Amino acid sequence: MKQETEIALKAVSGEAQYDRQSKEIWRYKELIAPILRMTVLEFEGMPVGDVIACIEDADITNRKPVDDVSAKFGTAESEQSSITEKLIRYDIHLRARNPKLSTEEILIMLHIDLEIQNEYKPENPAYPITKRAIYYAARELSGQLGILTETTDYRVLEKVYSIWICNEHIPEDLRNSITRFSMKKEVLKGTDREPDEYHDLMDVVIVRRGGEPEDGTIFEYVNAVNFGDMETIKKYTDIEGNQEIRKELGDIMTASQSLVEKGRTEGRAEGLAEGLAEGRAEGGNTMLYSLVADGDLSIAKAAKKAGISEEQFRSNMIACGFKVP
Repeated sequence: MKQETEIALKAVSGEAQYDRQSKEIWRYKELIAPILRMTVLEFEGMPVGDVIACIEDADITNRKPVDDVSAKFGTAESEQSSITEKLIRYDIHLRARNPKLSTEEILIMLHIDLEIQNEYKPENPAYPITKRAIYYAARELSGQLGILTETTDYRVLEKVYSIWICNEHIPEDLRNSITRFSMKKEVLKGTDREPDEYHDLMDVVIVRRGGEPEDGTIFEYVNAVNFGDMETIKKYTDIEGNQEIRKELGDIMTASQSLVEKGRTEGRAEGLAEGLAEGRAEGGNTMLYSLVADGDLSIAKAAKKAGISEEQFRSNMIACGFKVP
């Protein structure tokens, strides 16, 4: 779902339920795997099924086939605290096998934190998301060692990813952008033989949504999951045989459509007020009209999604009180 549409949904009651469902859905291996494939360097180019197989679950020590294990992965501890450091809560916290470093004899893990962040520019107090993301990654790294002693074994440290999907209030020039922050080696003088795994221990990935979700991108995929668009999701991962996921995606779709319908009746959804107040557009098409009016979606693509001609789409927009760009 586009940034503006999600803001509109939150303008009506049911926001808490929709937010909870939209965040909880990412606890499924089948759904989180495409995100990892598109952001985690170690999974780049791998088939989604292989990425799913790398994600740890509660029974991973039993080496069960993927079809025999729970659909939801066994997440790592979602809270970290110490006597001297702030308690932090991760949205989605998991471990996955590092396919680049693991062998038949040695299992090396990746520690992954996925954060669904609505406010790209938090206030009270204001701070840059990047600093928070780096702090989360650093805490994840330090948390692997526990209490430091003279015998602390730093060899056990494994790579950390902190992935942030930012949904709202993205500056226009930053929409549909992805930035990676990582630790890189720079040899200032002479030679160096230190292997990359000695220093390649933290990656922070910031995904900024808000623009038109181009086909084949992480933006299209996240948009589809947030709206429960199962047909688009199938382009990225196989959910056909998992009725539990399909049911939850159906619930998300119903919740979002109900919120839009309520906004249409009450005329309170930001950016949709004119068309919704008159009640002359279907919920799904109303969202398309708003996106086109705001310049976030072309008429050609919107008409295709609505299953009507461009000429008919323009006429419907005008009839519902939307300005045609």
